[in-house]
Amino acid sequence: MQTRIAVMIDGSYFNRVSNFYKFEHAAGRRLSLSGLLEFIRAATADMEDVPRSRARVVEAHYFRGRYTVRDLEERARTPDFVEESLRNDRVFDQILAASNITPHYTRIDTNSEPPKEQGIDVWLALEAFDLAISDRCDVVALVAGDGDFVPLVKKINAIGKRALVVAWGMKSENGAEVRFSSGLSGAAAYFLDMADLIDNPDGEDQTALVDQLFVDN
Repeated sequence: MQTRIAVMIDGSYFNRVSNFYKFEHAAGRRLSLSGLLEFIRAATADMEDVPRSRARVVEAHYFRGRYTVRDLEERARTPDFVEESLRNDRVFDQILAASNITPHYTRIDTNSEPPKEQGIDVWLALEAFDLAISDRCDVVALVAGDGDFVPLVKKINAIGKRALVVAWGMKSENGAEVRFSSGLSGAAAYFLDMADLIDNPDGEDQTALVDQLFVDN
């Protein structure tokens, strides 16, 4: 029997974690999306007690707010700012496509201070629950740390699927911090404390998986 995994990524949270490893952690490298999917697949197989060959990521989705071109023009501080921003967005879209991850973007609300994403958490929750209730997966892996996702996690578990929370809790000497809600981790059927797993891999197999979690540049 195969275990089908759907991975739902809170893009803002993932970006904060990736920046932490690049600028605040001894790793000095950003996270790899494809490496993260493979780590989740292997860990899920182990937790579900199935051979890794029988665990498969059937869908992966990435959710984040984005600035419009006009918003970028209004925020530009250098002549090349807009062009560089749009190029970075295109490069990242190519990374998502290469990793078979479906992007979902909403406009960032620039009228608030600081600017905020509009409805992206609700969109993630709706897509995740739709995947679970339509029986397109067995495990929903949520890469997020916000306690607002607790009702989603509880609902997924209640309908007979398993909610896996993938999150980081860490703080640097400079005061930079990434956190997750204890309520979120406590509500999950499975929980991966990624900061601990990365810093303290158990054996050669997990060490290899951890190394794949980072990009080379």
